[in-house]
Amino acid sequence: MNNDNAPIEERLGRLGKRLAEQPSVLESVMREVDRAPAVRTSRFNQGRIFAMLVKPRSLVAAAAVLALVVFGLRPWNANQENGAGAWWLAPPSAWAGELQAAIDQAERQGYSCREQYINRIAGGSQATSSTTNTFFTAGNRYRRDIYEQGQLRESQWYVQAPDGLAMTSVRYADKTYTVTHDRTARGESGDPLAQIEALAQRLDESGRRVGTTRVEGREAVEFEVASEQLDRQTDNATMHVWLDQATKMPLKITYQFAPQPAVGTVVTTTLVQDHFDWKPTLPGGTFEPVIPSGFTQVESE
Repeated sequence: MNNDNAPIEERLGRLGKRLAEQPSVLESVMREVDRAPAVRTSRFNQGRIFAMLVKPRSLVAAAAVLALVVFGLRPWNANQENGAGAWWLAPPSAWAGELQAAIDQAERQGYSCREQYINRIAGGSQATSSTTNTFFTAGNRYRRDIYEQGQLRESQWYVQAPDGLAMTSVRYADKTYTVTHDRTARGESGDPLAQIEALAQRLDESGRRVGTTRVEGREAVEFEVASEQLDRQTDNATMHVWLDQATKMPLKITYQFAPQPAVGTVVTTTLVQDHFDWKPTLPGGTFEPVIPSGFTQVESE
C-alpha cells in the first residue's frame, strides 16, 4: 500500500515525470490528448480527462494525462534541463508546430540547396544522376544552376509576377537561351519559406516518424509524408524529410516518385534535396538573368 501522504498535485507530477521515461506509453497518451483540443486547452477539465480515458485504459494512463495537461509536463520536454528535449516523441501536430516555430524565427532571406536524382534499377542496384542542381530562392525569385559532371551546363531564372511566371534559361554548351512566360502559374505567397511551411502542414496531416539518424554530421529525425498529401508534381510521390534535432529545420528532403512504364528497368526515381543553407550569402545579381554576348535566342521546346 502506498503511504505517500503528499498532495495529489505533487504525486501526479512525480508520476508524469516517471512516465516521461517511457516514450511508448506517453506517445499513446499524448495522441489521446491531441485528439481532444477542447480538453488540451483547459487546465481545469480533470474530470473530463478521466472520463475520456478511464473506460478502455488504466487509471495510470488517466493520471498521466492529468499530470501532463494540468502541470504542463510533456514527454519531449522531460529532459529539457539536460538540453535533450525529445520533441519528436510528440504527436504529429507538435512536429508541425516545432517546424513552424523554427520557420518563424528564421531570417526570411531565402535559402539554397542541392538537387540530384537517384534511380533504383530492377535487381536492386541504383544509379545516381551525373546531373546536379544548385537551387536558390529569395522572395518571389528562383534560380537553378544545372551541372553535368561538375561543369555548369545551364542556368534558369524564375520571376513570379502578378501576370504569371517568367523563366529565362541559358544553355552554355550550345550558346543559346530561351525566354518563356507562363500566365497560368501563380506563386504560393512570394515567401521563400512557403514550401517549408507547406511541409509543416503535411507533417501534421499525414506525418509518420521513422527514426533518428545523422545527416551531414548533424543529429536528425526522419519523417515520412504519405503520397496522397504531395502536390509537387502530378505523379504520386512519397516524401521523407530529415529535420535537425536542434534547429528543427530540414537537413534533407527526398521525393520518391512512382515508376513510369516508359523508363524501362528503372523501378523508382528519387529527387534528393540536401546541403541546405538557411542563411546564404548571395551576390546582388543572383536572381537577374545574365545572357552572355553572342548567344542566340531560340524557341522554347
